[in-house]
Amino acid sequence: MRQHTAALAWLGTTAAERQVAECALCALWAEPRLREDLRDAVHPVLAAGFSHGDGTAMEEKDTERLLWRFWHTGRELGYLDERERSVDALISLSATGRSAALAALRLLAEGPRDHI
Repeated sequence: MRQHTAALAWLGTTAAERQVAECALCALWAEPRLREDLRDAVHPVLAAGFSHGDGTAMEEKDTERLLWRFWHTGRELGYLDERERSVDALISLSATGRSAALAALRLLAEGPRDHI
């Protein structure tokens, strides 16, 4: 139950946060990434599915803001392994993070799209 609750927290509460988390988890599952590379992998998916309330396109700064939440929560939960906390450091899933990523992705896959 605790892992389920933590996975939900890591996913975020909005559809955009969940989309960013899902893309980031899939990208990090394959290999460690630099922050910039992770942003570049996630941004096209976010931009294709979301826009601002006024209809303007999502920008990279919007993706970075959402990724910051994902990084911060993941670090606090011990799910992300950053050997160095610098912009140039690789980000990877910790052993606990891999297990949490599976739980989070399962919640996204099995739950209704509009509510988890």
